[in-house]
Amino acid sequence: MRRSSEVVEGLTLWLADLPGYPLAGVLSYTKADPYAVRLMFLSADGGETVDVTFGRALLTDGLQDPVGEGDVMVGPHEADGYLVITLRPEHGSPYALYGSRKRIAAFLNNAYRLVPMGREYEGVDVDAAIAALLRGVTP
Repeated sequence: MRRSSEVVEGLTLWLADLPGYPLAGVLSYTKADPYAVRLMFLSADGGETVDVTFGRALLTDGLQDPVGEGDVMVGPHEADGYLVITLRPEHGSPYALYGSRKRIAAFLNNAYRLVPMGREYEGVDVDAAIAALLRGVTP
């Protein structure tokens, strides 16, 4: 679904170690944070919502080649049609999620229609961001 200031895409995810249990996920992108995408899904036990924000460019690059070194890694799955998103939580073991490459690519196409690559800075109010940072460190 595409709105004037955000893109939201529902997505079925599968944990690598529990492929028989699909997870309902949502990818979202907003003009308010033009460099980032947000992935949300319920944990496998349904007890908590996992909410991860990472770079739109990381997700884009991961469609073609494995990328990422920190908390989030993205890359094509060995089976055509799937993308692997590996999350490394601060506490706990890393885990891999599989999702439809086609759905993720469609989400990214809509996000790039909303804010084209290379024009993300146009929506960022640098003065307001600096003022907010300074408010946080000023006694």
